[in-house]
Amino acid sequence: MSKAWDLDSIGGLVSKCDGMRAFFRRHTLIAFFVTAFVLSWYPWIIALLRGRTSGPNPLGPFVAAVIMTALVSGRSGLREFFSRLVRWRVGAKPYAIVFLIPILICLAGGGIILCFASLPSTFSIEKLREVPERFLFIFLFIGLGEEPGWRGFALPQLQTKYSPLVASLILGSVWALWHVPLVGNELRWPIIPAFLLSLFGATFMLTWLFNHTNGSVFLPMLFHATVNTIGAGLIFPLFSGVALIVLWYIYGVIWLCLGLATLLFSANRRR
Repeated sequence: MSKAWDLDSIGGLVSKCDGMRAFFRRHTLIAFFVTAFVLSWYPWIIALLRGRTSGPNPLGPFVAAVIMTALVSGRSGLREFFSRLVRWRVGAKPYAIVFLIPILICLAGGGIILCFASLPSTFSIEKLREVPERFLFIFLFIGLGEEPGWRGFALPQLQTKYSPLVASLILGSVWALWHVPLVGNELRWPIIPAFLLSLFGATFMLTWLFNHTNGSVFLPMLFHATVNTIGAGLIFPLFSGVALIVLWYIYGVIWLCLGLATLLFSANRRR
């Protein structure tokens, strides 16, 4: 009786696991997004309940992607997933784009502002010395936390059904919503529209980068770290008040135009 009961229990458990796996395969993206938001937003929700503020946990999308990949694709899927994180042999052109484009956009935006306003903050050489440390932190914490989820897991799933442009619009909308905990703190209300412009522009560029590096997630991680290090770490702190708001809008428009043009031009060349 005991052995029969054990076999029945094991069989029932296996059946339930198979049923769960089938469910997640049918609703992979929705399950991933829900899991990513839960794992990312819980510090913010707990903080709100205590009358405090907190940003999202950047590691949420990464952990959600690992969980969903394991459930849906098993060991072979996990091997492919993690191989994307170290896929660095992609040629020189993607690396030039990763490092030069964010720098040039920030310099262009700052240069336009300086044509009409003086620099309120004195640039310190100490800021440059902090760049390697800041870059490494963002790469390992934010880049690693977000990009394997958004680009490494969600984007390939979306592109099985939609064009790169439509997939980017969907993913950009989800990514924008994910940043809600930052609203009112790091993201002040006047700059939110500009932030959304830059976010969608970066989404288009990241889709292009992913598709032109054989599905590398390592390059999007570098790109994310470069954008945050140069923009939030070096250029934006130099400005304040109206000049900072205007800079954000210049920055957002440039990113949107460049990202959209890159993705559309690439799509037209493939036809």
